[in-house]
Amino acid sequence: MSRSWRYLLVDVDGTLLDSQGRISARNRAALARAVEAGLTLVLATGRTYPSLMRSAGDLALPFHLIANGGAVGLTPGLASAPYVNPLPRALWPEVVEALEREGLSVVVFSHRHPEPPQLHVSRFQGDPHFEAYLGRNALLARAAPDLAAAEIPDVLEVAALGRGERFDAASARVMERFGGRTRHHAMVLFIRAAYGRITEFFHPDTSKWRAFQALFPQAAAHPEQVIAVGDEANDMEMIRAAGLGIAMGNATDELKAVADWVSADHDQDGLALAVERALAL
Repeated sequence: MSRSWRYLLVDVDGTLLDSQGRISARNRAALARAVEAGLTLVLATGRTYPSLMRSAGDLALPFHLIANGGAVGLTPGLASAPYVNPLPRALWPEVVEALEREGLSVVVFSHRHPEPPQLHVSRFQGDPHFEAYLGRNALLARAAPDLAAAEIPDVLEVAALGRGERFDAASARVMERFGGRTRHHAMVLFIRAAYGRITEFFHPDTSKWRAFQALFPQAAAHPEQVIAVGDEANDMEMIRAAGLGIAMGNATDELKAVADWVSADHDQDGLALAVERALAL
């Protein structure tokens, strides 16, 4: 390995996982090879950490975890959460109210480590994509009819789930309203072989890259030591900032435009191909 890589920062859905939510044998082997070569593996996901562990808990490699789109950073084995960046208490109810006025199905995520995070909703019925998500996370969900007035500590994010043109237009109006007051984006959300959309609102300083820098302060001064691989809007900052930013073949056009490379897609071992090529530099 001629380049002095020290970190491998990997998105999960659409990158580590294929379209069926699985980790291929070649992706496993490539990550193992990177760890054997001395790289620190960091999985960075928009998921909560229990959701990530359902899909990657059998990876059989040590990895740090960035969850909730960069709002939480955890050490290997979820032993501790040294980084948490919640939304301000005065702000998140405004986001909830704005989304609900648009008729959208809203989820509020709260942090409780070492216990699993909780999902708070005003009701369990709503958009079919929202209901499918709650069904997958039923043990973590709690109902509060007046969600914006609920006493919920350590709110990590507020999200709306749905699909279709009406959902996209309503989401865009709310994102425009909050401008620089929140960090927000809209992206694809894969649930049980079906695709919908999620619009997420975070503390304005939240990103996977900022959580990574908080976990590894030395990396802030040496981004050239970092390989980052991703596919979606919430990967943009880490792909731009890393010494080597790689977009998956299934990545958004916007992400591909800022990446150093574009690999194959997630059903063609694009992550493994990217890691193998990087380690050969």
